[in-house]
Amino acid sequence: MTKRFLKRLGLGFSAGVLAAYGIIYACADGDWGLEYSSNFTPETYVDKSYSPLFLSGDTFYDIHYDDIHLTRFNDEILKDWKAYLGKKMDVKAVEYLLLNDTANTLINDLYLKKKNADQSPWFQAVNMKDKKVNSFVTFMYKAKKLEAFSTQTYNYWDYENFTRKQADPTIVQEFITDYDKISDKFLKNRYWFQVAKGYFYANDLEGLTAFINRTEAKTPKNSLYYRALAYQAGLYHVSGNYEMSNYLFARVFDQCPTLRVTATYNFKPQNDSDFFASINRAKDLEEKSALWAMQGYYGDLNKAISEIYKINPKSKHLDFLLTRLVNGEESVLAEIAFQDLESYKDSIQLKLDKNALALVKQIASENRTKQPYLWTLAAGYLSIFNKDYSYAAKAFAQVEKTSPKTHLAQNQIRLLKLYNSVSETTKMDKAAEGKLLEELNWLYNVCPKDTLVPEFRYEMASGWTKDVISRLYAKQGNIIMAELFKADPDFYYQNNQLESMKKFLSRTDKNSWEKLAEGVYETKLTDIYEFQAIFSAYKDDINQAIVYMDQAGENAQTELFGNPFNGKIKDCNDCDHEAPQKVKYSKLAFLKKMKEMKEHIANGKDVYANSLLLGNAYYNMSYFGNARVFYDSNSILNEYGNFIGDKNRSMLNGMSMVRKYYQHAFKAANNKEQKAKIAYLMAKCERNDFYTANYFTQPYRWYNQGDVDFIAWQGFQQLRDNYSDTKYYREVINECGYFRKYLGM
Repeated sequence: MTKRFLKRLGLGFSAGVLAAYGIIYACADGDWGLEYSSNFTPETYVDKSYSPLFLSGDTFYDIHYDDIHLTRFNDEILKDWKAYLGKKMDVKAVEYLLLNDTANTLINDLYLKKKNADQSPWFQAVNMKDKKVNSFVTFMYKAKKLEAFSTQTYNYWDYENFTRKQADPTIVQEFITDYDKISDKFLKNRYWFQVAKGYFYANDLEGLTAFINRTEAKTPKNSLYYRALAYQAGLYHVSGNYEMSNYLFARVFDQCPTLRVTATYNFKPQNDSDFFASINRAKDLEEKSALWAMQGYYGDLNKAISEIYKINPKSKHLDFLLTRLVNGEESVLAEIAFQDLESYKDSIQLKLDKNALALVKQIASENRTKQPYLWTLAAGYLSIFNKDYSYAAKAFAQVEKTSPKTHLAQNQIRLLKLYNSVSETTKMDKAAEGKLLEELNWLYNVCPKDTLVPEFRYEMASGWTKDVISRLYAKQGNIIMAELFKADPDFYYQNNQLESMKKFLSRTDKNSWEKLAEGVYETKLTDIYEFQAIFSAYKDDINQAIVYMDQAGENAQTELFGNPFNGKIKDCNDCDHEAPQKVKYSKLAFLKKMKEMKEHIANGKDVYANSLLLGNAYYNMSYFGNARVFYDSNSILNEYGNFIGDKNRSMLNGMSMVRKYYQHAFKAANNKEQKAKIAYLMAKCERNDFYTANYFTQPYRWYNQGDVDFIAWQGFQQLRDNYSDTKYYREVINECGYFRKYLGM
């Protein structure tokens, strides 16, 4: 029960109870995917005040960290003063004086000079002779003295080195004097809180404790009272008296939902003895339940739930702890690798916390909690992991009859029923398809558009059900349905599978189940044709590539960012993309232009220029060129970014087609300038092959290499030995640092 977790966060109370009344930050990864690892939405039945304490990958669920200490009670304060003043002061004036940092001068003016200010029309009607208005301004004038201490700023991460200025004890005495003489109950309560606040910022635990003890019997037990208890708890914390600190924070946790997060964060039993000492101080069952609830937040949930249930089965804290237990089980089980279905289910069952399951089922069966349907729902859900599908079905049927009919609750029950149905499915036949069709259509097509309950966690079930159904179909040999529910990145590299999918997607007589499967499948028929067009193009089968690209729909009209026929000394894709272009080529137009050039070569027309341009085209279609969009926008190929996968590396990094056309150009060259250019461009091909072999064979290998960026390419040697008298040679020297280095310049 030692609070290693809290120690690790470094609460820093030695700096003045920063966690209670400063900002709370802590290093955490954040909620980047709870909705993808959970089917159990805690908001369904649990009060909103607990939501930051739901299981989270961050410091606090949804809010990430607690940073509203200076504004937490603004709405309540404003509401209270508006009610007190009624129509005696404009509500905008009240809000300005209470909450605006620039109001000090005006408050001073109203209080000291007893006259109206003319800064705003709001204040022209202020009647300082009115007793309540005068009392309000007087209170604000005095309260501002403490704000200088309660609104100090500091480096949020530097807990231990922050030095807080302490309030002058004379300020506290002024408030005590006012408190003792005021008879107005509303004002008396406000001055009482200012005394407590003053003692806190004067770091006077003894004075605060004595004051609370003296006045407690006649002090209303409202939020001001529990804010004062939090101050007292904070000072006990600083003094090292965790027994009292934890006990008081438990009272705050129990009775003041607004401070529930702060109380939980600052709960810090050091060992069993001081925790049970706090338990012994509890005056009633609710206080004991609150202590166990906070202990369960950090520690043994099963133990905490059991203890609270024995103390008070109707405790409002039980339901919140149950959601943490269920979400915790989900997070543990989500780590199990998905192999074949049966071994996966066996692993889930083996790793499930059987004690937690037994506890939840027992409590559910006794029907004594505040929300018994929540416990029945949780028992049914956990039973799915135990492969007890019959129990789960009965539990969900019971919950449907007894649960509130909120939209979120109905969604939650429906989702878990579907999860159970898919879990017990062992074969995808017509019966199974008919049973699941309507529910899966809801999950896949309705839930993503449902804005009424944005917190509803359906994403995990969406992906999981597709995975299970795909595996069942694969086991049955139905490769098309298996692929539709979960895409295999290698599926289209087998031509028979590719053609089968084309045939399926082209059908117009699909039944409802097949339409559902097609709807969740991200790859469209046009993507497949584009995929085939890309492969045909890299094989130099431009005619076939055009045939396929013609059937690729809008994909064929995707524009290339740069001129794909450019071949420059220095590769700069961004420069090419930004350069003015007389002609913008779509993918289809690009292929048609390549076909035209090939025809010119075949007819012996301007062979050098057309071969050079085709070589540039294939260069720019590669990973190294300015036309990567030719391949990287295809969802099947799925090659984008700075690393090409093994199965496509030889095609997308390869220079064979580039060399083919550069060599054609070299043979057709009419002068040394043309040959010099080809020699250099061939050197770029050598360089790219070198990079591919040495740096791009596995992710991030680049960073493990030495300083060898280039070697003596054959193209460099030819350029130096045979074409040093050309203009192009001098251009290469000016633009290519590798070539200058090769020359020893």
